[in-house]
Amino acid sequence: MMAWRRIRGVALAGLMAGTALSAQAFADYENALETYIAAKGQQDVQSRVIGAIDLWQKSALAGDVRSARILGDLYSHQNLVPGDDDMLPEETGVVLKDSVEALAWYTIAATHDFDDYQQKTPLPAEIGARIAAQRRLPLVREMMTDGQVVAAQRRVEDLLGGGSGFDLLRLGKMRAQGIGLPKSNVEALKYLYLAKGRGRGTSAAASTMVGTLETLMAQTDVAAAKTLAEEWQPPLPDTYASLTKSERDAKDQLTKLQFQEIRAALDELTKEFKGDEEVVDKALRAVGFFFDENDNNKLDKAERVAAIKRFQTSLFIDRRGGRPLSNEERAMASDVATGILDPLQTVELMRRAAERGHAPSQHIYGVMLGRGIGTKKDGVAAIEMLKRAADQDYPLAHYSAGIFYVEGIIAERPLQQSITEACFHLRMAGYLKYEPGNKAQKAYCNFD
Repeated sequence: MMAWRRIRGVALAGLMAGTALSAQAFADYENALETYIAAKGQQDVQSRVIGAIDLWQKSALAGDVRSARILGDLYSHQNLVPGDDDMLPEETGVVLKDSVEALAWYTIAATHDFDDYQQKTPLPAEIGARIAAQRRLPLVREMMTDGQVVAAQRRVEDLLGGGSGFDLLRLGKMRAQGIGLPKSNVEALKYLYLAKGRGRGTSAAASTMVGTLETLMAQTDVAAAKTLAEEWQPPLPDTYASLTKSERDAKDQLTKLQFQEIRAALDELTKEFKGDEEVVDKALRAVGFFFDENDNNKLDKAERVAAIKRFQTSLFIDRRGGRPLSNEERAMASDVATGILDPLQTVELMRRAAERGHAPSQHIYGVMLGRGIGTKKDGVAAIEMLKRAADQDYPLAHYSAGIFYVEGIIAERPLQQSITEACFHLRMAGYLKYEPGNKAQKAYCNFD
């Protein structure tokens, strides 16, 4: 144990040389390793090991190459701390030797590109982890069947496919270059299309690669890649993989919304919020996940993350009928509570806050219904929701209702155009001092 302590002390002394991502990942990696080592001989050894594995996996998928490498060591039954008399993976009672899982994590570690994750100054330990994974790859692979290798490659795509734009960009590069995954320009272009628009860190690089590949590929292949991107759905988290389809349909109402609709409307949803977190803050207050005597106070980042986590945990509990959670389910709830709202959760937050009578959320959710953003387009429900907010003298709701009456909404339950209704709501928006309402009156209404 002492050798590891000395190594840890030296590494911590040089920690500030890394990036911000490296600093956080370093702490997670070290905490998991300490938990694993301290588990030996304890009565709850299995739960401690499971906790360490979970933390390593989260850290690996956040971009920590050392965590990916140690997971490869774990599933190939290597000594995790060479030179120390510590617990071997086979002694834990929970870690079975799994070549497919080992090869997948070694592949992720061996192909790690520090630039992709904006890690400009990687630590020596991080570089060493990538080299160690590269050395282990052929040793593990030569003992596997072709079918197992293919399964490991699919596992890599599942692990990275549910991640950030950086991970999708990375999959695109791996497929384009044939490094870590079989070369396929069609598959590469699919992932690059998905990576575009997922943040300033990935859009430019993905767009550049898309332009290059599209000029090299036949139009039929480009069309095939676009179709694959449109039909793609992110893999379910591991914690849900064991649920049957009927269980998911019965218990997870949010997943009934089509991911394809969410992806197509994601840009619109972002524009609707215009980067302003105030609407989310007030919605979280409205549904009771943050209390402040002054409703106008803006949540700081830590408060917002904590409130979102409480909301996400409540969704998980609701899907299980509101009953108390088992230890395993509490661990699953922790996986779900990321503190970052995904599009599905944003729609559900606005819906719940709207049901509580929160006018800004009623406005947002009404616009979502009218445009089909994250939910089925419904002209009748949209105008009803907007009128509920308008009845509270919320000017933006009057304005949006007016615009919808000007344009009409084509849907299974449509909203027919009505200049009379439009002008009433636009006039009310102007009366409530919302200037765009006055401008829209001049464009659409004749009061002479």
